[in-house]
Parts: sequence; C-alpha cells; structure tokens
Amino acid sequence: MGIDRMIHAFSAILLLGLVATAQADVTLQFTETGADTGSTLMIQGGHVRMEEREADGSMVYSLFDRETRTLTMVIDEERSYAQLTEEGLKAQAQEVQGMQEDFLAQMREQMAQMPPEQRQMMEQQMRQMGVDPAMLSGEDPPAPDLSSLETRPTGEQRTIGGFRCQVMEVLLEGEITNELCVADAGHVGLSAADYGTLKVLFEFMQSLSEIAMSMGGPFAADMGAEMLPAVDGVPVLVKNLEDGSEITLQSVSTDTLSPDLFRIPADYQRVDPF
Repeated sequence: MGIDRMIHAFSAILLLGLVATAQADVTLQFTETGADTGSTLMIQGGHVRMEEREADGSMVYSLFDRETRTLTMVIDEERSYAQLTEEGLKAQAQEVQGMQEDFLAQMREQMAQMPPEQRQMMEQQMRQMGVDPAMLSGEDPPAPDLSSLETRPTGEQRTIGGFRCQVMEVLLEGEITNELCVADAGHVGLSAADYGTLKVLFEFMQSLSEIAMSMGGPFAADMGAEMLPAVDGVPVLVKNLEDGSEITLQSVSTDTLSPDLFRIPADYQRVDPF
C-alpha cells in the first residue's frame, strides 16, 4: 500500500474515529459506498491499529504509537514492517527533491537539443505520465494553499448512525472538496485518554500529508482534494465530492482487545518504507 494512499484513507477514517464510548478498548467499523472495501480502527491506551480491507479480500494494517509518534505499516505477506516518523519523511522529502531537480536538469538539457516535433512528443509523453512539462522550466505545478483549508456550516441537520449531526462543507482555496456531518461531542461518550490519542494521531497524519506535499510535483497538486481539516465535534460521515465516495461509521464496539493486535510480530523483519 503506497504511503500517499495510506495517508488519504486514514485521514478520513481518523476524522470519523472521534466517536467512541468511555471504555479502555474501542473498535470502530467503517464502510465506503460503492466499493467492496471497509476499514477498522482500534484503540487501546496510547496505541491505535488501523485496518483497511481491499477489494480482493486482503487486509493491510498499520500501528500507531502515541508516545514515540511512530507509524508502523505491517506487510503480512512479506512478514515485514516499515516505520514512518516525521523526521524520516522530512529527510526522504529532501532526498526526493534533490533527485527531481537532477532529473529535470538532465531533461531540460536533452530537450533543448531536440527539434520542435520531437520535443512536443516528449512533452505529451510526460503528460501521460502525470508530469507537467512546465516543471522543465523550473516551475512546479501549483500546489494547493493549505492555509485556505476551512469548513463552512450549511445549516442542514441529519441523523446518521443514530447521531444527530450538522452538515459542513470543506473548502480549499474557496472550492468545496468534501462534505462532513459533524455530531455534537457532548452527545457521544469518549474517554479523555482515547480522545487524546486520536487527536495526536490525526495531527501526526496531517503532518505527514504536509511533508509529502512539500515534495511538489503532480502528487502535491492532486493531494489537495484529499486534505481534511480538524473540526470541533464528531464527524460521522465524510463525502469526497470529487469522486462521490462516502466513508460512514457503521458500528462501535467496546469489547476487550488483545494487546497482541497492537504489537509487531516478533519474527517480522524491518524494511525501508521508501
């Protein structure tokens, strides 16, 4: 599972994951409309396990440790795991930027020597690969201004999963990208410890997203529509208006969870996440 896809999926799930009862262990099940996929978020103390079911029936999961601010992506098929920290991703972003600059410099030199027809063919191939030829001039495709990310109440109320919620629009640079339905936090139960863990995790995932976007290029330009702001209250629905997909909280369980669910298997080998 790619880092960018993981960030997109879990950012939405984490917004929804602010619903729970005042118990030590919590399991939340989510569904996505129009897809044979689903997600589960489990909380135990300062640890979170995030699972995502793929269309082929397989399951990938990640573990978050609040104390160390580390995200571990576990790959059962390979009996391995990879770990992400903010510092590690920042270092990778700097390396990627350096590689991009070297590549673009070589491409600029090569294309400067091409006849116009061949240069146009090369630019077309770059577009098909998702690379903006404008980058050859030293300019990145415009990346979204994250400081413009905001929510706007619509005044509409709904009941979803038994929770009365307020519909809100998510705007980025003035354009509506997502729709949320946010319940009053006072109408749901949440232990202070679990709420604190989820807040730290959401902030961590937002930080990873911002670092990833700092790499520039088409990835940063496309990622803006996936970004979600923190809100006051409990979102029980997240709808992406670009593709129409909806993630909805399906069920909440307070059954006791095994601590093993939050541990990396002892015989798994650590690998580079990049």
